[in-house]
Amino acid sequence: MPDVTSAEVFSGRVLEWHSEEGWGVLASDALPDEVWAHFSTIQLDGYRELTVGQSVTFSAEQAEQDEYRWRAVSVWPEAGARRSPNGDEGPGYSSGLDITFDS
Repeated sequence: MPDVTSAEVFSGRVLEWHSEEGWGVLASDALPDEVWAHFSTIQLDGYRELTVGQSVTFSAEQAEQDEYRWRAVSVWPEAGARRSPNGDEGPGYSSGLDITFDS
């Protein structure tokens, strides 16, 4: 197991996110195990959630949380990250282009 302290900050990605329950799982190549994260640790204003596949930076501590041995203390989503992993921007998205297809 690597020698890491809770004061360190890691780069990683979101493996799971359960919006309705407000928690998910993060991973970093620098840590031996997955990291449990609660929505309250996300450093954003307003509604806070993450998206599967999203890049994040986070601090973590060793702690027993469900079956996880690490718990996120603070999570910073990558600036400008897309909210949907499939590229769909959702309702209200407009590319700003007016394209007409002739049949």
